Amino acid sequence: MQIGDTIIAGTAYGKVRAMVNDRGEKVKKALPSTPVEVLGLNDVPLAGDILDSTDEKIARSVAEKRVAKKRIEEIQQNSKVSLDDLFQRIQEGEIKDLNIVVKADVQGTIEAIKNDEVKVVVVHAGVGAITESDVMLASAANALIIGFNVRPDANARKAAEAEKVDVRTYRVIYDALNDVEAAIKGMLAPK
Repeated sequence: MQIGDTIIAGTAYGKVRAMVNDRGEKVKKALPSTPVEVLGLNDVPLAGDILDSTDEKIARSVAEKRVAKKRIEEIQQNSKVSLDDLFQRIQEGEIKDLNIVVKADVQGTIEAIKNDEVKVVVVHAGVGAITESDVMLASAANALIIGFNVRPDANARKAAEAEKVDVRTYRVIYDALNDVEAAIKGMLAPK
């Protein structure tokens, strides 16, 4: 490897601007197994990442694909709670409370769920359609969204899909309460 080479290591890539050896001296060329500090990468590679030399266009493309793959893996690992997998996570001791965002057509509907016997934590309750900001709040709070006589708008649907937030809509409040109770008892059939 020498100054001017384009390299990729994990998700980091760039042109080698300078190299410093283990004695702090600047070097122009590094042979295999020679420890050097490389300046010029767009990010810090992880220990153990394999270093490869290629042209800049390919390096950028490969790095972007690796970043996208890593992001997808993180999203899958940090998947949001859904009513369908609630019972399993309660049994494993992972979830102690059920966080929900409630949206309804009138305030009385919201009060009905707050005063029910089902043990839920209402992260946010509001009147009106389910919006993108409701989805982002539910995502941040690892909550699901329950709507009564309201629907998510187009942006909220897209955001819910991207953030993997479970959005359930109901016409009758007792159907929602029964679903939550059934999920807690492990009797809810997946939708």
